[in-house]
Amino acid sequence: MKIQIVGQANALQKRLLKNVLEALKELGCGCQLEVIEELKEILEFEKHDFICTPALIFNGHILCEGHIWNKDHIKHFLEKAIKEDSG
Repeated sequence: MKIQIVGQANALQKRLLKNVLEALKELGCGCQLEVIEELKEILEFEKHDFICTPALIFNGHILCEGHIWNKDHIKHFLEKAIKEDSG
């Protein structure tokens, strides 16, 4: 499973990253995490899918953009995805 956080390093992006890291830690989940902060890379992303940043992307699907999911929401989604992936 791959998680990407897209957005320049600012307060919203940092809070989203913190929430994701806390959710992963609580679940003991070993997802691949990629943080895309460089403007050039963000613009490449936007060529394919217009997104508002910060964005949370899971296995290529945009989960949220332009707002922040809280840790519990992220954790709930990951729990469901892990069950579907293993079952």
